[in-house]
Formats: sequence, structure tokens, C-alpha cells
Amino acid sequence: MPSWTKRLLSLDAFLGALELGYVGVPVFYLAGLPWWDGDRALRWAILWVTFLLLPTIILPWLALRPVLAGEAAKRHRHSLPSTAVQALLGSFVRIPILAGWWRWGGWVGFAVAMAVEGQRRGKLGVLEAIGVAAFGVQNGTAAATLRAVVWQRQLGRVRRFLLPNLDALKFFSLAYRRNLMRTGLMLLTMAHVAFAGLTSVTTALPRVQAARLEVLVVPALLIPFGLLFRSLWKRTRPIEAYLDVAVRRPPVRGPSRDDPRAIYAFQSAQGLPYRLAGYAALSALFTGIGVMVLGRRLVGFDTATAGRLLAVMGLVVAAMSLFGALLLRGGLRPLLGQLGARHRLPIEDVRSVLSFPTKLVILLLGVAAIVGGAVLLFLVAPSQSRWGMGLGGGVSLVLVLGLVDLIVRDMVGPIRALGDRAEDMARGELARPVPPAGEADEIGRLTFAFEEMRRALRDRLRSTESLNIDLEREVRRRTEVLEQRNGELREALEKLRRAQDDLIRTEKLASMGRLVAGIAHEINNPVNAVINTLGPLGERLTELREASLSPSDVQAVAQDMSEMLAVVQRGAARSKAIVQALHNYSRGDEDMPREVNLARSVDDALDLLRHRLRNVRVEKAIDPQLRVRGFAGQLDQVFMNLITNAAQAMGERPSGGLIRVEAEHNGQAVVVRVHDDGPGIPPDVLPRIFDPFFTTKDVGEGSGLGLSIVHGIVERHGGKIQVASELGQGTVFTMTFPVGALPVTAAVAKPAE
Repeated sequence: MPSWTKRLLSLDAFLGALELGYVGVPVFYLAGLPWWDGDRALRWAILWVTFLLLPTIILPWLALRPVLAGEAAKRHRHSLPSTAVQALLGSFVRIPILAGWWRWGGWVGFAVAMAVEGQRRGKLGVLEAIGVAAFGVQNGTAAATLRAVVWQRQLGRVRRFLLPNLDALKFFSLAYRRNLMRTGLMLLTMAHVAFAGLTSVTTALPRVQAARLEVLVVPALLIPFGLLFRSLWKRTRPIEAYLDVAVRRPPVRGPSRDDPRAIYAFQSAQGLPYRLAGYAALSALFTGIGVMVLGRRLVGFDTATAGRLLAVMGLVVAAMSLFGALLLRGGLRPLLGQLGARHRLPIEDVRSVLSFPTKLVILLLGVAAIVGGAVLLFLVAPSQSRWGMGLGGGVSLVLVLGLVDLIVRDMVGPIRALGDRAEDMARGELARPVPPAGEADEIGRLTFAFEEMRRALRDRLRSTESLNIDLEREVRRRTEVLEQRNGELREALEKLRRAQDDLIRTEKLASMGRLVAGIAHEINNPVNAVINTLGPLGERLTELREASLSPSDVQAVAQDMSEMLAVVQRGAARSKAIVQALHNYSRGDEDMPREVNLARSVDDALDLLRHRLRNVRVEKAIDPQLRVRGFAGQLDQVFMNLITNAAQAMGERPSGGLIRVEAEHNGQAVVVRVHDDGPGIPPDVLPRIFDPFFTTKDVGEGSGLGLSIVHGIVERHGGKIQVASELGQGTVFTMTFPVGALPVTAAVAKPAE
């Protein structure tokens, strides 16, 4: 058996025992029947069980079968079809009604049977019998409505478990008028129960007089009930108009957030509990006064008893008005919550007439008045028995405790819910709306403010997320464009590198072409010397073959041949040196850097440029063991270009010039300097000498790439190149190379071919 059925069964049993105390026992007492009459008493007990217990207990529980089946499916994680959902909705509406009607029928049947039996035994007259039956009808109505309300509240928890996604406003629209009328009827009839209980203690009316007085009470209760029904039907028209457009016959998009019908519905639901409770209290009070006036003639009680009855009635009516306001507010709170959550309600239009402090003061004063009135009634009442005092005290205590519980729930519940929701919002949970506290008093307006803040924060967060999404989209687009541009840039850089390699290769070939013109002359001299020496050398060999020579002539010929062989050797060695230097300059570099002898690189450059340095004096101050790590061919090209530029700068002046190449080890670097005593570089030209294609030479004499290539080679070797020049004093190029490992850019650089 599910836990909620056990709880409902326990509450039903408690209600049965309670009803036995305020319906069964008083009816039995008013009927004048003996408490035990042998077989007759057993027969009445069987009759009571037959008419009351069996139908009122068994039939409502049989109606719970769809709910139990739905819960079983839910616990086994089975989805509910639409037909099952509709059946559950019908059950949740129908079961409380069945529970109340069957209980009401059982108690009315029991009261009528007791009245008939009392009249048959001569204990009651016709008027008194009607009064007993009327008492059973009134208190049975109280029992039925109370049971229906309890079942409705208990089944509401089960409904929220079985149908968590059900629109609360839709379920509210199914039977809210019926529920409000049931609550109002329960208040009126429970007020009669309290009135009867307190009357029995404070007035000590005889049984017959009490039965006669009940004849007037039933018609009297119809008056406030009719006014209550009329007021309820009239005051709920704005609510009905809103429910028609929001739930029953909604348009395509439903009501807007600023729909005025929502404002009218909120205003009506906010003031309805107080109007209904006030109308019911006033009508019950005036009707009760009329009953007392007529009752004095019908019943014949004295003025003191009438005064006590009026005091009891005022006490009960005050309690009923307070209970009515609180219970009816609870019945309309789902509507107020949905209106506050779904619509934007202007605070000034829906502001509550009664402020929160005013309502709290009224409720506390009401509790104090009830307690003080009950104590005063007991003090001025005639001598009562202990049983009567206990019964009256118990009724008063139940009224006060119930009222205090409702006040605490009504006042503290919204504050607690608002605090919990505020904690959720502090954790960033902004999707669920802030539940409105109900009325638009101070707490309600605070709730509205929290809801507006939640919506504003949610909208800001959504706009921020939208901006982030747009920003991410824009970043991706820009990234794609940037990647495309980077690809284009890499391609352009690759083309530029190939173009640079081609230009370097072209410049090197051009420089080699210029070298060849001078080297041809340089090679021609030793070759001519060799050729010119070979003829006389052959003649001397012929002379040696002749045996007619004297020893002295042979010695002379041998001496000449030795001199001529020396000339041939010098010419061949000179040719070999020039060719080797040209080979070293024109060869491709290795893939990996190696140790390069700076002195040898400078010597190779000087051998190739000897024809340009005829009128130039060259001084070299380099340690033969000084080395740097790099690519030999590239370093040879550096010295070739710098020495060529120095020689060209000095021109063909008759006095010649001086070029000095020196290198030294300076800590963690090797410093190489190339000096010349030429005319120097003008200051306006000096900043541009390393720019590609910049040249001050005439067309056809240079491409402007020499110093640019030198600058790139030095940087690829991790070094730096600086120039200092002064007009008329010459120019100094200073290069600094690291001694350690070559940088990655130089190590992976493609050597110029």
C-alpha cells in the first residue's frame, strides 16, 4: 500500500472518530435514546454501520482505483496515455465529491432514523424530531465538507506526483468555484458545530429546547449560504473571463503578458476571500440574531441565556470570518500565483487594500478576541460540569490552534518560499519563475520585484549569451579569414623566398661573371708564362739529347731547365689557386653548418679579387686558428661583397688605397671588421645601404643586392652587422658572430646556390 493511502486512511479514521463526537453522539443525545438497550442498541449500531461506515468508507476507496493504477505505472516508469491522464483528472475532481456526499448521506440517514426512533418512543415531539433531523443535516454537512476538503488536499499531493507537467491553471479552472463553495459551506456548518458545542456548555439548555432551536437554524443557514453563493458567482466573473481566454477557449497564441483581463482577474481573486468571509459573517450574525429573537418565543429561554447565546454566536462568527478569509485565500492562491508568473501586473493597479501589518494585526487581534471571549463566557456561564468545561475548552482550543496554524502558514509560507527562491537565484538558477506570494501586499510586491529582477537578469543573461554566440561566430569567421590570409601570406612568403633565392643566385652568377672577366686575365698571365716557357724548355731537352755537349754546357742547360720548370710550376700553382678559390666561391653549401676558418675565407676572396686590387694595398690581421660555426660558401660571399665594395669605393685613384680585414675573439663572439680609406658614404645614403635594390652605381654596374645579401647572411648566422662611415675618412663594416651553436633560422636556411 502506498504511503499516501496509509496517510489518507489514517486521516479518514480520525475524521470518523471526530464526526462521531460532534454528529453521532449529539444526535443520539438530542433524540433522547438510551445509550444501551440490549438488542435494540445492537440493532442501532448495525444500522449506523450499514448507513454510515460501509458506504462512506468503501465507495470512495473504490473510486481510487484509477489513481492507484496511475501511480503503479508511474513507479514502474511507464508513460501514461492521454486517456489515462483524462481519467486521472476526472478522478481527482470526482473523488472528494463522492467522499463528501456519501458521508453526508450516511449521517443524514442516521439522524433521520434517530429522530424517528425518538418520536416513536415518545421522547420527542414532531417539532423536536424535525430539530434532531435538522441538527444531523447541518453537522453531517460539516462532516461531509470537511472530509471532502481533506481528501482534496491529500489527493493534490498525489496529483502533483503523477502529473508533474499538468498545467496548474487548467486544473484550477475545472472545479475552483465548487471548491470555494465547499469551503464556504464547510465554514458555515462547522460554525454551527462550534456554536452547538459552546452553547451546550455556556447556556445549559435542556435537550428539548435545544432540539426546538435547531428547527430555526437550518433555514437560517440557507440565507448566508445563498448570499455566499450569489457573491461568489458574481465576483468570479472576471476570473471566468480570464480562464476562458487562457485555458478553456484560448486563441492561437494565448493572452499577452499585458492582457487587462489578467489584471481584473487578479483584483477579483485578491479581494474575493475577504468579501466572501465578510458577507458570510455578517449574514450569519444577523440571521443568528433573528433566530435568537424567534427562538425566545419558540423555545422560551430567558434573557440571560439569550445574551449568552448571542455572545457565543458573535465568538463563533468572528472565528468563522477569520478562518474563512485564510482558507479562501489558500484556495485562490494557485490562481494568484499563475497570474503573477504569466503576466506583467502593474503594482499600482493590483495593490492590496490591506497592508501586511494591518492584516497581521487584525488576525492577532482576532485570536486574542476569541481566546478572551471564550474565557469570559466560561466565567459568566452557569454552573457547568467538568465534562462541559472540558468540551468547551477543547472546542475553543481547537479553534485557536487551527487559526494560529493557518496564520503561520499564510504569513510565513510565502516568506520561506521567497527566501528559497532567492537562494536559487543567487546560485544562477533563473529559469524557474519566482512564485508570487498571493496578494499584492508588501510581501507580494517584494515577490513581484524579485520576479521582475529574475526576468531582467534572465534577459540580460540571454542577451549576453546571444552576444557571446555572435562573438564566437564572428571570431570563427575572422579566424577562417585569418587562416585564409595566413595561407595566402605563407604562399606569398614562399614565392618571396624563391624570388629572393633566385635574386641571390642571379647576383652571385652576375658577380661570378664579373669575376670571370678579371680572373681570365689573371689566369692568362701564368698560362702565357707556362706556354712561353715550354718552347725553350723543349729546346734545352733536345740539346741534352745531343752527346756532343761538354759537361760544363750540360750543367748550364740543366740550370736553365730548372729555372724554366720553376716558372712553369709558379704559373700552374697560380692557376690552381685561382681555380680553387673560384670553385670554393661557386660551390653549394652543405646541409649542416660546420666550423669555418675565417682566415681561409678571406684568402679565397682576395685570390679571386686580385685583379681588382692591383692599386690597393690589403692588410689582413686574422688569427689562422680563429673559426666560427656556419656555412662557408655564404661567409665567402660576405667577404667577397664587402671587399669588392671597398675596392670600388676607392676607384682607380693613382695613389691606390688601403683595405684592412681584421678579426678577433671577444668573449662569446667573434668580431670581424672590414676597413677602407675611401671617400666614405654620405649620411643621407647610409640608412638605406642594406635595402634591397638600392644602389648609387650607374645602370649596369650593380643590382643593389650585395649589401642586402650580406645583411641577410649575417643575421641568419645569428650575428649583427654595423656600418660606420665618415666622408673623406673611409668606411668600417663591423660584423659580430656568436661562438656557440647556430640559431635555428640559420641552421634550416637554404644556402644560396
